[in-house]
Amino acid sequence: MAITQRVSGRRALYTAYGLASAMGALIVATPALAQTQTPTDQAASQLPPAESTAVPPSQAETDASAADIVVTGIRASIASSAAQKRDASGIIDAISSEDLGKFPDANVAESLQRIPGVAIDRSNGEGQSVTVRGLGPQFNTVLFNGRSFASDNFNRSFSFDLIPAELISGAQVYKSAQAPLQGGGIGATINIQTPRPLALKEFKGIFTAKALYEKNSEKVTPQLFGLLSDTFGDGRLGLLGSLSYQKRIASVDSVTNGGYLPRTSVGPNSAPLFTNVYAPRNQDVGNARDVRTRLGATLVAQYEVNDTLTFTADGLYNKFKSDSTTRALGSWFEPSSYTAATIDSNRTITSLTTNGNADFISSGAIRDTTTWEAGGNMEWNPSNQFKMTLDASWSRAKNAGGGKSYFAVIGSPSRYTFNQAEDGGIGSTSGYSTGALTNPALGRTHIAGVNGNDITEKVTEYRWNNEWKPDTGIVKALRFGLARTSRDKNNVPITSADDVGCVYCGYPTLADPSLLSSYTMNSLGAKSGSVPLTFLTFDPRAYLNFLTSAAATSALDRAQGLAAGTTAARYARANGYTATPQPSARVKETVYASYADVDFEADIGSMPLFVNVGARYEYTELSSFGQQRQLIDLTPTGGNPPTDPTIYVGVFASPAGVSITQKSSYSNFLPTANVRLNLTPKLQVRAAAYQTLTRPAIGDLAPTFNTDTLRPATLSANGGNPNLKPYRANNADLSVEWYPTTTTTLSAAVFFKKVDDFIIQSFGDERLPILNAGNAQGVRLPVGGLITQTGGQFFGEFSVRRPRNAQSLEIKGLELNVVHTLDWLPGVLSGFGVQANATFVSTNREFDVTQIGQSFAAEGIGNSQNATVFYEKYGISARIAYNRRERFLRQLAGGSGNEPIFVRDYGQFDGSVAVNVTPAVQVFVEGTNLFNAKYFTTGRFDNQLLSYQNFGPRYDAGVRFSF
Repeated sequence: MAITQRVSGRRALYTAYGLASAMGALIVATPALAQTQTPTDQAASQLPPAESTAVPPSQAETDASAADIVVTGIRASIASSAAQKRDASGIIDAISSEDLGKFPDANVAESLQRIPGVAIDRSNGEGQSVTVRGLGPQFNTVLFNGRSFASDNFNRSFSFDLIPAELISGAQVYKSAQAPLQGGGIGATINIQTPRPLALKEFKGIFTAKALYEKNSEKVTPQLFGLLSDTFGDGRLGLLGSLSYQKRIASVDSVTNGGYLPRTSVGPNSAPLFTNVYAPRNQDVGNARDVRTRLGATLVAQYEVNDTLTFTADGLYNKFKSDSTTRALGSWFEPSSYTAATIDSNRTITSLTTNGNADFISSGAIRDTTTWEAGGNMEWNPSNQFKMTLDASWSRAKNAGGGKSYFAVIGSPSRYTFNQAEDGGIGSTSGYSTGALTNPALGRTHIAGVNGNDITEKVTEYRWNNEWKPDTGIVKALRFGLARTSRDKNNVPITSADDVGCVYCGYPTLADPSLLSSYTMNSLGAKSGSVPLTFLTFDPRAYLNFLTSAAATSALDRAQGLAAGTTAARYARANGYTATPQPSARVKETVYASYADVDFEADIGSMPLFVNVGARYEYTELSSFGQQRQLIDLTPTGGNPPTDPTIYVGVFASPAGVSITQKSSYSNFLPTANVRLNLTPKLQVRAAAYQTLTRPAIGDLAPTFNTDTLRPATLSANGGNPNLKPYRANNADLSVEWYPTTTTTLSAAVFFKKVDDFIIQSFGDERLPILNAGNAQGVRLPVGGLITQTGGQFFGEFSVRRPRNAQSLEIKGLELNVVHTLDWLPGVLSGFGVQANATFVSTNREFDVTQIGQSFAAEGIGNSQNATVFYEKYGISARIAYNRRERFLRQLAGGSGNEPIFVRDYGQFDGSVAVNVTPAVQVFVEGTNLFNAKYFTTGRFDNQLLSYQNFGPRYDAGVRFSF
């Protein structure tokens, strides 16, 4: 570090905080706008200052400077990541590509999980979202080349599986805040980088072709990637384009339970077998086949007009589609239908026998997302002391899944027995009636419907950023800027009409036997437990056509004692199962921000001191729009008596709903301070203190009310809350870092976060008036239960989940990290290296399993460990990596019983081997989940198994050309 003036460390700190106070007053007085500086001559140009993304010289280069040695591959990636961490203003960790189009893992999220403090959640075995320091995806701001980016979720989490890893050149995880960074990341701010042609400086070409094999599906699919970059006009004009195509056919075997009902009586109402027990809702055994395709492209153009002025224009297109179909056997456990049961010391049902129906379930879900991004940037450097950047970007993401998903059931009357999971296995179901699972003639009609959501987000961002570096004094850099970021998010459910979803509920008529055919699953691979693997299945579209046919509707009229043509007229009014838009929700958010920060450098004795202090002011305007439907009645299913006493049909005043609009605004002042002290040239300590915020999830802000479950045992609903305040956090970090060589890092960090106004999904009892028309027609509903009567008025007693600002929570943790290449070993052994880290996180808001209805507990808090052993020498590059995330609370209240959902310990091995055939040609083999780790979720107690998923391993092999 260059020190131009030596002053006492105390003077530097006093000066820093004095200027910080002055800047704070200046920022608040500014009409709020801001963002980070955005130089564009290299891939990491959107980041706050003091990060180095150029690969530093290796130890070999240092020892033999006369030779022209270029370090590439794993060591280059490690050295680049270490340099960024070492030279950063604040506390960060980074990952870098080993070469253009060659990221450490096939998935960006799966690479990020190698960083201390980072854990991931998976979708069908593939990394999708990121948790940092125990705070979930909604608490992490994700930037794309330093810019805010649209996502396809109706919340604030970013789906990393949208973007092919080959398009990425690196990523930084900012754990401590800095004033130039956008607000919103209490957990972290994650910046994803793509390459820039002027940074590459010369012609580059990459082409990769590989075949992916899924063990469970036994399918082979292609994956292709190409990149071309070149400069023209004496290196002042640069063009870069890339294209990626991937296809994957995943097969996931699963056993699931919709939840455990607490405080439940089981057995006949007149003579219960047990009271006050945890009763399983159901068990489904099935297979999901997920066909995933990704098409991604980037285009970048840069023009360096002269040595002081550079223009950049870039764009991204990405098309991602996940088409998942599930065939399952469902066994429904209605508490009042138990004929036998046993319980354990926790009063959890451990076995039961019941009369019901073997349900043949056919369901599907489509996620069909298209993402566009475009941006323009001007960087002006009139001198070595001053730099100004203007940047504008626009992005749009749309998940066109509305009306493309479905859920349908045909049932076969049967009795069956359930035994809980034991020894890390699955629950067992057996004792089905003869022919119930195999005879198509026994199938009876039940639930059917079409659903899905169209979710669209548009993000526009404008930024003006400045940096001034004075020649003298302890002040080394002063930055200030303005920005405006606007989000417009819209959620439109597109479903079949409510009036037809339960027309056939209660298994009232026989289904057409020709619809049903036999289906056999592969072995589930569970340690213990036994379930049927052969059962009937059907084409859901053909089933929907049958249900609306004249033969089926006439049979239902006869079964329910209705006048001829009644059911056909009902379908005619609803246009059959045609999906139509339902009441929607929209949230518009505009954030104006201004910031300023300053860097100081001085010496404390012989130890260089770096201090960065600043502040950010953000003003947020919010508009929420929604259409809320009014529930006016709950009617029994079918005729008189009800054909299915276990479910009600909701009646609404208007299909369109009542429009609601609500506006609000708030402002936040966010100071930051980051200090780095170099105890020796290779040993440094850091400290950081800062305030951060995370805005409420977009979906939580919508003024909506939706019914969830309409059953005698469970009346539940959910709604939004436009009056939510943002989460606010006070944070403190301390780390020690040692860099004995460019490819060796040892670090330890402790952190503390106190989060106020924490938003929880709390449940409250809400009484909704209903007409009780069913009772007026002579059908008696259970007055005194979940439907009550007061003064002649009937009410539905709903448990309604709404987001609300609650109390505060504290999070504290320790991160340990070591990266080392064994260059000092002789000969072939010098190619080895290791990367290992561990994160330990705790909170003062642990879940208490003894408390039913707990309204507040920290989700996502859990320890994690990572270890990688790699080898790189003689043209061979190989690695074996292990990632483990310990048990954590995923959801405080979920499923039919509004009970907690935990994820058990999960550990996975991944590996790869690559061989350089020539300097330009490399062949490789990669494997993910090599030993087929299984994924479990449980309820309040570990024996309350909620889901078991067998993702299976996947392998790919291919060839890479670089020129």
